[in-house]
Amino acid sequence: MMIRKTEQRPDNICFYELENDKLKVLVSSYGVTLIEIDLKDAAGNCFNTILGYPTIEDYIARSGTYFGALVGRTCNRLKKGQFTLNGKDYQIAVNNGPNSLHGGIDGFSYQNFDSRIEDDQLIFTYHSPDMEEGYPGNLDLTCTLKLEDNALRIIYDAISDQDTLCNLTHHTYFNLNQSEDVSNHLLRIDASRHGLVDPDGLCIGHYREVQNTPLDFRQFAPIHQGFDQSDEQVQLANGIDHHFVLDDKDSKCVIQDPVSKRTVEIETTLPGIQLYSGNFIEPCQGRHGVTYSHHAGLAVEPQFVPDSIHNQEHPDAILKANQPFHEEILYRFFDKENQPTDLYNAFYSNASTTHYSSCLCSEKNCPKD
Repeated sequence: MMIRKTEQRPDNICFYELENDKLKVLVSSYGVTLIEIDLKDAAGNCFNTILGYPTIEDYIARSGTYFGALVGRTCNRLKKGQFTLNGKDYQIAVNNGPNSLHGGIDGFSYQNFDSRIEDDQLIFTYHSPDMEEGYPGNLDLTCTLKLEDNALRIIYDAISDQDTLCNLTHHTYFNLNQSEDVSNHLLRIDASRHGLVDPDGLCIGHYREVQNTPLDFRQFAPIHQGFDQSDEQVQLANGIDHHFVLDDKDSKCVIQDPVSKRTVEIETTLPGIQLYSGNFIEPCQGRHGVTYSHHAGLAVEPQFVPDSIHNQEHPDAILKANQPFHEEILYRFFDKENQPTDLYNAFYSNASTTHYSSCLCSEKNCPKD
């Protein structure tokens, strides 16, 4: 395995490559942004599997896509950018309709992290001062990247000197064949329930069973199943933009391109995953001459319950003073010559067949709360 710094700009934004015989990862210190994750074939040829911009200036321009970026202090939407903690009211920057999204206007995605290579790990650190974007407490964050055979592991460690909110993720969009969109990619996620959203995309703290809905991906189905506008939740999000509650600690999200058979498994220590099908990506230039637009990638964002400060009796996102925060995400990749042994050969022949009815299951509060 090799890690090397490829560039350091005058503004101290650094670029790195992590590489072994299976993967090559390009990453920037700006937002700990994953620019490319290249999967190698048997001949050593690389194929990019995620969405990314051609230049760092495209990321600095803040288009709102969050391609490949670390998101925090709190990912997803925070209702009206407001919360009360220990009897004190806080106002966070509002940047998405009436709500705060992905940490506010100057969230972690738009910060340049300090960085260093340490043995077989690439380590990024950031000090978020008390009341940055309105969040209480001085928070020190470390994000560690490491390659493990055919997998990229992302490790988050944080600590704050005051009680605060902390809900971190990476906003990585997968497109395993760099096609125009991922509608025909196959998706499976081990989640029997998903969170309901309001017209502004805010998770409202109620859940429904995925059975008999177009958001039932417990067996492999094409992503476009989740675009069925006869379903109210799909209408509200204009596609998939929902939090899926993982069934247990061994649950996975798996995406496969049925043409190339490239596959990625996403594992996490976090209890849920927000899936977002790029419903509002505006036409833009991507890497290697590819043009992106709506549904160009599927963002997979492991995280705590969105807006948990309002939606849970004991919010997961509250990080107590001096209590260590530690969570992990793992992306494991396969090509057609090296497939997981527990998966899928038969499904795609039936993938175009709708296997749900259009009725809605009744709402219910999350039993984990």
